[in-house]
Amino acid sequence: MVHHDIWDYDAPTAPKLLTVRHGGQNVDVVAQVSKQGYVWVFERETGRPLWPIEERPVPASDMPHERISPTQPLPTMPPPFARLTFTVDDLSPFLDDADRARFRAEILAARNEGLFTPPSRRGTIQMPGNNGGANWGGAAVDAASGTLVVVSKDLPCLLKLADKPAPEAAAASVAARYETPFGFMLASDGLAAIKPPWTSLTVYDLNAGTIKWQIPLGEVPELAAKGFKHTGTHHPKVGPIVTATGLIFTGTRDRKARAFDLENGQLLWEHELDTAIEGIPAVYEVAGRQYLVFCASAQVGLTPATQVPINGAYVAFALPKER
Repeated sequence: MVHHDIWDYDAPTAPKLLTVRHGGQNVDVVAQVSKQGYVWVFERETGRPLWPIEERPVPASDMPHERISPTQPLPTMPPPFARLTFTVDDLSPFLDDADRARFRAEILAARNEGLFTPPSRRGTIQMPGNNGGANWGGAAVDAASGTLVVVSKDLPCLLKLADKPAPEAAAASVAARYETPFGFMLASDGLAAIKPPWTSLTVYDLNAGTIKWQIPLGEVPELAAKGFKHTGTHHPKVGPIVTATGLIFTGTRDRKARAFDLENGQLLWEHELDTAIEGIPAVYEVAGRQYLVFCASAQVGLTPATQVPINGAYVAFALPKER
């Protein structure tokens, strides 16, 4: 899915197994979502891609002596679930004047030539970012209907190479080495530099290779209190689960557990917990009764100055007992 990865574009989400209707036949497939914002779908038995994957030219490195792949593989279908570019036109409306000026200057000074622009000394814009796209536990499926659910975030980064000191014992002839931090482009209030939504819930019909619906997932409590809703939560470390009855359950850092209709994205239920939620919900049955458990142990504050000690907990819900 990436040649010679120098962007931290690993695939932290487990692949998903499902069956789709393709070319008039039922086909068992494996679907993999990625940090790049793409969905990869392969025939499970043969490894052949369900839709063509094209090797497309990508920008070359401007670092002396560095050679990277001249092309990268990109799926032609289905469409990506994340934004793939970040320019000055995409800056957040919530930025103050100082942050807006800083980000504008950084964007205009950096390399910004698309998804696989290499890290550079002058700085490189990376979007959806090395911590963006789909991360740990970010997908679930309704295997029988060919439906894929993705939780993703858009978090642009600035990859700026700096000298990496050589070990003291290294010989003088050791070649120069460079490294870059993650480079998250965060404002002074801790919010991303890009305009919302910062987190999205996307549902695919992999029979057709299309997006059925996509909505912002969650809110930022500080903004919601001022009337700014539908921004998507910030810094999600959550994943969805799908039930046989067509429900999507997931939690967010706005302290809310939610259930959505798999078919149309309608919000069917929500419950606010004492602490922000992270991880993937667990669903199980005991003595004929269904249970749902969330891990509520994440920080809510946007910056270290606004964070306080928390009491993490596992919070369980259950269907009413039958009478």
